[in-house]
Amino acid sequence: MTASFPDRSELGRLILRNFGYYIDVVGLEQPWSMFAPNPMSLNSYIEVEILFKDKSTEKWSLPRPTQMDGFSKVIGGDRYRKFTQEYLMPEKNEEIWFDVARYVARNVNHIEANGRKREIEKLQFFRYYNYVQDPQKVFVRHGDMSGEYKRESVFYFYPAKKEKYEISHNN
Repeated sequence: MTASFPDRSELGRLILRNFGYYIDVVGLEQPWSMFAPNPMSLNSYIEVEILFKDKSTEKWSLPRPTQMDGFSKVIGGDRYRKFTQEYLMPEKNEEIWFDVARYVARNVNHIEANGRKREIEKLQFFRYYNYVQDPQKVFVRHGDMSGEYKRESVFYFYPAKKEKYEISHNN
């Protein structure tokens, strides 16, 4: 929001000092990469195929702004979009992939503990993506959803046999 102020003026500092927390919480910070000269043209999302030890399978999706209700989209939609498109890239940020995989495993294990009680054998992450066409060449009406995505396997995760806990040294 204040990044558009050319000199990081006193007005910008005043806004950040008083409203910076709220700007971050609702995701109003808009870096230049969203606009000019070349806005991001990648459209992607992540799905996880879960293979259980009994050989059954399920799908789990990271939140997608296009499938959120209005309030959720305003509060977190753009954050999820940025996270999946800018950080969950193939063959990059391996430590983030492991954290996301553990998050998915915890959620699935919680659901299974209250349901069918299946154990996860493997999580396989797939990235679905396409590129937004140049509007000078292909006109797409506002609100029309893209239906054609390429699919690539980007990450495998095999959960540990036992839960791991972090040790706290606070007394």
